[in-house]
Amino acid sequence: MLRRIAAAFAVVILPVGILAQQPDLGPDRDLLRKSEIMKAKRSAARAPLLAPQPTPSQLLYDVLHYEIDVAINPSLPRIEGRVRMTAAAESDLLEVDVDLDYSLAVASVTDGAGGSLAWTHPSHLLKVTPSAIISEGDTFTIEVIYAGNPSATWDPGLSFGSAGGAPVIYSLSEPWSARSWWPCKDYPDDKATFDLAFSVPANLTATSNGVLVETTDETRWSVPYKRWHWRESYPMTTYLASVTAAVYVRLDDTFNASTGETMPITHYVYPYLQAAALVDLDIAAPSLAFFSETFGLYPFIEEKYGVAICPIGGGMEHQTLTSYGSMLIRGDHYYDWLYVHELAHMWFGDLVTCKDWTHIWLNEGFASYSEALWFEHLQGAAKLKSYMESQDRPASWSGPILRDPDVSNPGYYFNNVVYDKAAWVLHMLRRVMGDAAFFGALRDYCDDPRYRYSVAETADFRAVCEARHGSSLGWFFNQWLTRADRLAYRWSYKAYEIDGALRLTIAVDQTQDSLYAMPVDFRIVASSGSIDTVFWIDDRREEFRLELAAGDAVTDVFFDPGHWVLCDRNLIATDAPPPAAAVFLDQNVPNPFNPATRIRFGLPEASNVSLRVYDLRGALVATLAERRYGAGTHDLVWNGTNARGEPLASGIYFARLEADGAVRTRKLILAR
Repeated sequence: MLRRIAAAFAVVILPVGILAQQPDLGPDRDLLRKSEIMKAKRSAARAPLLAPQPTPSQLLYDVLHYEIDVAINPSLPRIEGRVRMTAAAESDLLEVDVDLDYSLAVASVTDGAGGSLAWTHPSHLLKVTPSAIISEGDTFTIEVIYAGNPSATWDPGLSFGSAGGAPVIYSLSEPWSARSWWPCKDYPDDKATFDLAFSVPANLTATSNGVLVETTDETRWSVPYKRWHWRESYPMTTYLASVTAAVYVRLDDTFNASTGETMPITHYVYPYLQAAALVDLDIAAPSLAFFSETFGLYPFIEEKYGVAICPIGGGMEHQTLTSYGSMLIRGDHYYDWLYVHELAHMWFGDLVTCKDWTHIWLNEGFASYSEALWFEHLQGAAKLKSYMESQDRPASWSGPILRDPDVSNPGYYFNNVVYDKAAWVLHMLRRVMGDAAFFGALRDYCDDPRYRYSVAETADFRAVCEARHGSSLGWFFNQWLTRADRLAYRWSYKAYEIDGALRLTIAVDQTQDSLYAMPVDFRIVASSGSIDTVFWIDDRREEFRLELAAGDAVTDVFFDPGHWVLCDRNLIATDAPPPAAAVFLDQNVPNPFNPATRIRFGLPEASNVSLRVYDLRGALVATLAERRYGAGTHDLVWNGTNARGEPLASGIYFARLEADGAVRTRKLILAR
């Protein structure tokens, strides 16, 4: 439950029924995906070309710890800051490059012990020359004193607003805007621990990552200020370092993990939103419990989790304290899907961070699929299916899931394809692997010391999945992450009697240009009951046959009834065979056979056809067709005789179809 913290009293509210939640995935979904998408689009026109790769100098050092001490005047607006960066050299360093927007004025650069260092500040880089070569393995410190108006930077990571007549200060630095308000190595693959201190007007509460160390009264710009010192002891990447400051009411709850640990849940909300927030945010403890059971214990259990309300358009998964748009608080659980999306990022994005922005699907796709998992947890398989169907929105996708590394527009990396389609990739992977292996792989991924509190790329996640699966999944990852086309099936089915038995033929064509390989579920509904089966489809045309008991009847056939495959599917008339997408020769039925077998072939257009049978030595034994056939599917029966009508001996034979320049071959087994 949530309770208001006050000097003299506490208000206790029982949580509402979470099972009543119904997420609305209407037209505002794209706007709420991440507010940095809109920010990036606004800034792209005036942004300099800034490819998101570190400089050669930055590749040679690893940041260990940041001390950020920033005073913020929201009325000017202006910041005055001091940042100490402690790092380890991974090679000899003659120069140290630090990311810092050129609009912020540097007053001095020192070695942290008072020694001045030479520096220049061209463009978006602060280039520091150490007093002597920094040798490989050495630890060094750079302290920067600077000031300026972060609103004037090309892509502001620190912004200013208001609520209830009081100022609001808030940061949103993803993907590479941390440099717009503090000097850093601004790339996701370099994590560090943090001390974050923010001096703000005395009537505001400044919140940040980790735990609160202390508060101190100060005077800044000749008015009362308060300095809030927070400490993040878990490794964190730069774009997750945050500040939100406003007039807040604090709402507290407790997470009691099944493993026995307890942790504070701390939300910071505007006073006028208190009542609505007590309703909307009461899912914190149950959703923490669910994701802890699903992915492994909440990764920052020694610190906290909560949200801080601010004027962003959506949510941002700042480590241990999500920034959460004020318009999301309504008192009716309307935006629970976004709440759990941001919470899931604590595992996928914060605990394990994408190594670079080309792999952003490892953050966003996982958080998006976690929305579906939450509602499946509450309402079952039918809800999972309908939720995933709501995320099948190809009109809003552009390009493949794996992003191009050489694009400078931040908005490119947050196209909906890395949310929706990437969530579908995980959904399909779950079906391919099975629930036990899939969820085991997610826990393995979060618990692997190579990636935990560190970074990973797609190949790392694939390797974890393959270890659980027991075989290669390259066929799956390669096609779904690198292709932008749409898988499309055309299919039909037909039941018929042959040799005293009921047989069902299911024909499936792939109609997109390049082939996919996927297992697809089918459900056959017969008078004797339902049959569930899986067919592997990797050719232009596939036909599958099942034999049922005599006297049975097929009443319906369902293609992918659980909707586990991201595709278009078109059922065509079942009373006639479909036109072929390409020349095909089906496997004969029955096989082995005695005395006769049926051979089916298909043509996309009228063609001259030669269908002949050869023995193992390659000698021609029978010609079944040598004429022109129209487009469509055709059946022939071979009774196991040669050209003179004489029965052939038991053995292996080959049917060879030639049509329209194509050649197809099938093995026939005659068993007398």
